[in-house]
Amino acid sequence: MTSQDAGLQTLTRLYVRLLHVLFALSPCVAIVYLMLFQDASLRFESHAFHELAIAVAILSCLFVAWITWHCYLDSGEPLLRWLTLGFIGFAVVYAPHGLFTGYAQDYPMLFLLYGPASRLTLNLCLLFGVLNHGRPADPPKARTDKSFWLLWLAGFLALDGLIAWLALSPAGSMPLVRIGMEGSALLIAFVALLRMQSRGSGLPLLAIYSLSLAMFAQSSLSFLLAGPWNHQWWLAHAISASGFLLLSYGVVRAFQTTRSFATVYSQEIIIRQLEAANERLTLMATTDSLTGIANRRHFFERAGEELIRASRNDHPLCLLLLDIDHFKVINDTHGHQAGDTVLRKMAGRIDEMLRGSDLFGRLGGEEFGILLPETDMPAAIAIAERIRQHVSGLVITHENLKLSVTVSLGVAQFPSDGERFDLLFAEADRRLYRAKESGRNRVYPAV
Repeated sequence: MTSQDAGLQTLTRLYVRLLHVLFALSPCVAIVYLMLFQDASLRFESHAFHELAIAVAILSCLFVAWITWHCYLDSGEPLLRWLTLGFIGFAVVYAPHGLFTGYAQDYPMLFLLYGPASRLTLNLCLLFGVLNHGRPADPPKARTDKSFWLLWLAGFLALDGLIAWLALSPAGSMPLVRIGMEGSALLIAFVALLRMQSRGSGLPLLAIYSLSLAMFAQSSLSFLLAGPWNHQWWLAHAISASGFLLLSYGVVRAFQTTRSFATVYSQEIIIRQLEAANERLTLMATTDSLTGIANRRHFFERAGEELIRASRNDHPLCLLLLDIDHFKVINDTHGHQAGDTVLRKMAGRIDEMLRGSDLFGRLGGEEFGILLPETDMPAAIAIAERIRQHVSGLVITHENLKLSVTVSLGVAQFPSDGERFDLLFAEADRRLYRAKESGRNRVYPAV
């Protein structure tokens, strides 16, 4: 990737983050507009429309809760457990808000308090979901434990009874009660949002989770500024519905794909997985599994490319062929595992001595090749001699054995010793055998 491409990638990432922020805060525009330019006394009081809207919301919530539960049964993610409880709790606590619409005039608190209580319940569950995100999956038996779900359902029904008692008591008419519940819902949604953002996850559905939390927080803000049945009050309902629709979309997408909120299908994740798989395949195709350096095929491919580059730029290039002396004796005496240890550790030490532009590969058995771009014959011979001396001083430990080896090297230069790689390789190989015939532990040509 060029520096220009990297800069564009950074710029587009910043732009996407800005879009997320702008979209998340878009309800604030409508909230501020109504505060500044709308008469708060203007009301649209339609009990039938409100009851219909609440019924649709409850049925949708229960459907999404059922979908979320199925996702939880498959993945066991604690996040999905809390999300399921959040949807169930919201539906159970919100239902009386619709049922008591007809009592809005005579018992206003009985009608009003269930709204903030349902949002507080949902946001608390969303916060616990965020706090439990990334934890190990629940065991299968725990996911289907009926007593767990029935206990929570009983708790939500008990909360309905508690709210009714509070609404009908003298304390229920105190403004601080409703404001405290709505303010707590706002604060909890904001804390959950901050926690989610601090995790820095780039998963698309977790971004949807964050946007939903932002919507729920602004919904509570709108409710705090609203009066019953005025435009701000209806706007707050619309913002809350938008957050719910976003979150339900995320759950349904999870159900349609992996049934996991953390690993759900997305183009971005698939691209990352494909890139990682391609990198692993490329590494396997080009690397010697024992030593971790280039394998014979990759070495020859790269060498051909380097020769073309050297010819085009009229730059020097040398090839070293290296062979471990008497390697068969090590295998026969100490076993092939000892031989593998020698190959691996010796290759690692030689690799550390080379430049980043040099190419080091295992060509087969105990034979290695080193391609030295931008290197003439005297410099290549000096490098070969340093490698020879370094290897001869190595003590390689295998289990309780201490092994020493020597190497012989042949050096050839492009293009004087061969204008094609096969010719250059043949000359380097011929010189390697000259070094062995001269007594081994030598470089040919010598310094």
